[in-house]
Amino acid sequence: MSSLACKWNWHNTGHQVWYDKSTFETIRATYPLYFYEDFVGVAGGSPMAGTAIWNVVQVGDGTSAIVLDSSNGEWLLHCHATHAANDAVLYQYNTALGANNKTFDIGNGLIFEARINMSTIPMTGVTAVAGMAGDHDLDKDTVAYQAWFRWQASAATLCESDDNVAQDNNDIATGLTAVAGTYNIYRIDFTDLTDVKYFVDGARVASGTTFDLSALSAANQQMQPYFSLDKTDGLDQLGDMTIDYVKIWSNRS
Repeated sequence: MSSLACKWNWHNTGHQVWYDKSTFETIRATYPLYFYEDFVGVAGGSPMAGTAIWNVVQVGDGTSAIVLDSSNGEWLLHCHATHAANDAVLYQYNTALGANNKTFDIGNGLIFEARINMSTIPMTGVTAVAGMAGDHDLDKDTVAYQAWFRWQASAATLCESDDNVAQDNNDIATGLTAVAGTYNIYRIDFTDLTDVKYFVDGARVASGTTFDLSALSAANQQMQPYFSLDKTDGLDQLGDMTIDYVKIWSNRS
C-alpha cells in the first residue's frame, strides 16, 4: 500500500498538499509558488548562466558546502575544532547587488520545510538555526526579523520568532531532542501570521506559545531561507548541520 496521502483543504487554505504518511515529507502542493532545492549537482548553481540560487558565509574554519557524491544531495554546515570563531551560513545573498535577496513573502501564507540532520550536536558555544529570516547577521540574536528552529550548545530543539516590533520569542522548548545521524523534517507554517506554527515530523511543537508576526510591515515580511552554524572565539568545539532538502510554497502577491 502506498504511503502517499493528500490533505484536500490544507489548514483551510483551499490548497491540496500531498505528503508521505510515514515521514510527513511534503511531496507536492498546489500553491502557485513552489521552491524546491535538493542540492543535487553543482553547489549553489541554477540552470541560468550567471546566476546562483544560494550564497555562503564562511568565517575561520567554518565551512558551508555541498556534500560530494551524496546519493540524495546534501548540504553541510560545519564548525571545525579550532580555537577560533567559526561561522558557516547558507542563505540567498545576491553578490552582484551586494544585498540580501529576500524573495519570499511570508504574508502570502508561506510554508517552510527542511529535512535536517544535526549530524554533530552543537557543543558549548555553538549555535545552529534553520528557518526564514530577513537580513543576515553573524549574531543570530540581532537578526531583526525571523522565525526558525534553534539548537544552542545542545541537542534540544527550540523555536524562535522576532518581529522587531511587538514580540520576541526566544528559546521556546519543543520537548524534542535531535539525534546525531537522524534526519527530521522541520516545518514552519505562516498561513496565519498571528499564530505562526512549528512542526517536527508532522507533529506541532511549542503549541503553548503564540508566535505572532502580524506586526511586521509588508517590506519586512520579505524573507529568505536561512541556515547558520556558528561558535564563539576561544573554543575548539564542534557542530555539524546536514540539510537534505529545502521546500517553500506560498500564494503569489
